[in-house]
Amino acid sequence: MGKSKEKPLKYYYGIPHCHSSFSTGEGTPYNAFDYGKNNGLDFLIITDHNSYLSKELLINNKRISKWMTTEIMRDKFKKNSNNFLPLAGFETKTYSYGDFNIINPSTFFTGVVRDLNLLVLWMLNNPDSIITINHPHKNINFLDYNELLNKLITSVEVGNGSFPNKYSRHDTYYYNLLDKGWKLGAINGQDNHKVNFGDSENLTVFLATDLDSKSLIDAFRNRKTYSTESRYLKMHFTINDVFMGDEIKEKTSILQFMIFAEDTKVKITSIEILTNKGIVVKKIDSLNLNSIKYMYNHKREENETWYLIKIYQEGKKVAISSAIFLR
Repeated sequence: MGKSKEKPLKYYYGIPHCHSSFSTGEGTPYNAFDYGKNNGLDFLIITDHNSYLSKELLINNKRISKWMTTEIMRDKFKKNSNNFLPLAGFETKTYSYGDFNIINPSTFFTGVVRDLNLLVLWMLNNPDSIITINHPHKNINFLDYNELLNKLITSVEVGNGSFPNKYSRHDTYYYNLLDKGWKLGAINGQDNHKVNFGDSENLTVFLATDLDSKSLIDAFRNRKTYSTESRYLKMHFTINDVFMGDEIKEKTSILQFMIFAEDTKVKITSIEILTNKGIVVKKIDSLNLNSIKYMYNHKREENETWYLIKIYQEGKKVAISSAIFLR
C-alpha cells in the first residue's frame, strides 16, 4: 500500500470570544491580535458587542465604522503575521436565550435578536459564518432543538472568563442541549475585557490540517473542538473509529472507546466518559500521568445518545471534549 497523502491533524489553541476598546474592552483589535500572538496563541476572534459597531472613528481623515475598522485591522495584522489567525465577529443579545457570538460574518447588525427565524435568514446571507452560544444560563434550557438552526449554531462555551478574574463553568447546560438533540461542540471563551488575551490558560482548541479561516469554521461546524484549562493539553477520542464530533450511523450495542490525552506540563489525574444527563459511565482514577492512551469497551444503554470525555488535571483544571453522537 502507498503512503497516505492526507495531512495530519494539528491542534490550534486560541480565544473565540473577547472584546476590545471598540466596545467594552481595552486596546484596539490590532492590539488584541498582537498581544494574543505574543502570548503564543494560534488564533483570536474579536467579538465586540454589536450595539457599538456602527459608531464611527476618524481613520486617516475618513470616518468609518468600528466594524469596518476591525476588519481593516484584522486584514492588516494577517498580512503582517505568519502562523496566527486573526478573525472578526460580534456578540449579540437575544431576547430569550442569552448572548450569541456571530463569528466570521461579512457584515454585522445592531439590536437584540427577538426572532430566531430572522437570524436564520440573516445567516443565510453570511454562508461563511457560524453562531456560538456564550456563557449559557438557565434561559438556554428553553432553546428547543431545531434542525435548521443547528446547521448555524455550532458550539457552546463550557467555560467562560479568565483566571484570576471571574471564571465560570457551564458544562451542565451543554449536556442539557445535547440531551435535547442538539449537535454542538465544546469551546472555551476568555471573554476578555482587558489587555490580557491569553494570559489565562483556558482556551478553545480546534483540530485541523491548516490554520486559516476556512479550517477554523469547518472545525467548529464539525465539532472538532474541545475546551481546556491547560494550554498544553492535547486530546481526542474515537468510538468504533468514529472521531470526536461525528455521529455513529450504524446501530451497534458494543462501543469501543479510544481516548488519547497528553500534557507535557500539567499531569492528568483522572478521566471520565459522560453520557446523557451528565452521567458518568466510566471513570479512570489515580492516573498522575502526562500521557495516556486508553481503550474501553462499553455496552450501550437504550437512553444513551451521546458521549464525551471529561479530563481532570492538577490544579483543579478541567477539559471537556465535544461529543460523539449515536442515532
